[in-house]
Amino acid sequence: MKLIIFGPPGSGKSTIAKMFRLVYISSGKIFRYELKQKTKLGIEAYKKYWGKGNLVPDNITLKIITKVIKRARNNFIIDGFPRTIKQAQELTKVCDIDYVIVLEVPYNFLKERLLKRAKIEGRRDDTPETIKQRFKVYKKQTEPVLKYYKDKIIKINANRKPKNIEKEIVKILKNANRSFKAKS
Repeated sequence: MKLIIFGPPGSGKSTIAKMFRLVYISSGKIFRYELKQKTKLGIEAYKKYWGKGNLVPDNITLKIITKVIKRARNNFIIDGFPRTIKQAQELTKVCDIDYVIVLEVPYNFLKERLLKRAKIEGRRDDTPETIKQRFKVYKKQTEPVLKYYKDKIIKINANRKPKNIEKEIVKILKNANRSFKAKS
């Protein structure tokens, strides 16, 4: 199964995505790894874009992500990609996505969650300024990607416990695809 988990920053995408028996592909994790390894792309992505709350340009993102997707074959869940229509179109050239899980959470709850995460995880990219900017970018640039996947969308209220969210998603996916299994 090929899934995308979608939602604004702090909606719980990585928490939910990790609950499934699928290869977990996280653009944020990949970019942080690139930064930690001090690669040219990782440093550029952080300093010029994501560290300021902006999207990393398509050409940089596509180079990194499509390579990982090809290795995962047909058994993955993507978190944080695609974030633009162009990225969605390029992803379609690599594979056909089965479903897009959209986690919906009100902004005030997201902001509180991200500030808490910043303290716990020491995340430099979760400041009040970058949170506001990332949410603005999500609304303007990323949310329109949902129109591209309009026939594959599963909307989920993500303002509750992860286990309850997982149960709802599993039930929906099992009804749509009998071979789907979650981690237990």
